[in-house]
Amino acid sequence: MNVTTLPQAQPAAEWFARVRGGQVDATSDAAWRAFVSEPRNEVALEDCEAAWALSAELAGSANIESLLAEVDRRLAAPPRANVPRWRSWRAAAAALVAALGIAALLVLNRGGSTQAQYDTARAEERVVNLEDGSVVTLNTGTSVRISYSKEHRRIDLLHGEALFEVAKDATRPFEVHALAGVTTAVGTRFDVEVNAGSAAVTVIEGTVTVSASSGSGAAAVPVNAGQAVDYTAAGAVSPPHPADVGRIQGWELHRIVFSDVTLAQALADYNRYSEVPIVLQAPGLESRHINGVFRIGDEQAFLGALEQGLHLKAERGDGQIRLVEK
Repeated sequence: MNVTTLPQAQPAAEWFARVRGGQVDATSDAAWRAFVSEPRNEVALEDCEAAWALSAELAGSANIESLLAEVDRRLAAPPRANVPRWRSWRAAAAALVAALGIAALLVLNRGGSTQAQYDTARAEERVVNLEDGSVVTLNTGTSVRISYSKEHRRIDLLHGEALFEVAKDATRPFEVHALAGVTTAVGTRFDVEVNAGSAAVTVIEGTVTVSASSGSGAAAVPVNAGQAVDYTAAGAVSPPHPADVGRIQGWELHRIVFSDVTLAQALADYNRYSEVPIVLQAPGLESRHINGVFRIGDEQAFLGALEQGLHLKAERGDGQIRLVEK
């Protein structure tokens, strides 16, 4: 939790209160999607989630308990006549911001705890070796915050994608918090990606559980090797489904793997690793499906395959590469 984010916490806390109160449809609310698309807002929302999750861990703090109880009371109370509902959200948010500040100070002053943040820029990857022997591999455009103590191992995935190879420690579960969900493991290998207000968890080895981090009461979903789940910004977790493990293993080896994906999705994925964006200007080809494996950064091979396979021509100019029909 980052104390410097506290002055900017009020808008995030208001959104968090609305989502927790069931007043936002995260899949269709345009204002919500616009808010979470900003990385700094994602960080502030993660701090709100952290304060809420810490309510149980910091149960000995009377101030924390009182403030978080006030948030729940405000959200549960029916709206009074002639009083706009947004006032209840803001009152709940104000209590949450206060709790956030106290939780931040308590966490930062704990003995024996360590915290750090790691980031990658566009087209950059990074491997981080943690003190317990776990390894985190950050994909392009990713930011994680590490918080270790004697009692817990916590990672906050603020945005982007990361692969986790977890050292076994039955006394300290390994938790990855992203948006409104938490992935818990003791020792395993899995990937978490945050994209456009939702998150995806893919398990490569072992088993994890995925649950909402807001105390919704929903049962945690177990996810085994070769399976994946998705969850929304509100924390609703999908049933497990077959995972595209090859894509994750690909980027770990500096390859980008397209397995029967649309051209529009392939370009979006490729542009995450490219300083010069590739833009499709050939109407009707967005939905064409493609397959292939390309070395990250090998622009010539990628464009050559598109030109040959889809009869396109690459034109450079204005800081981008345009794909047009021949």
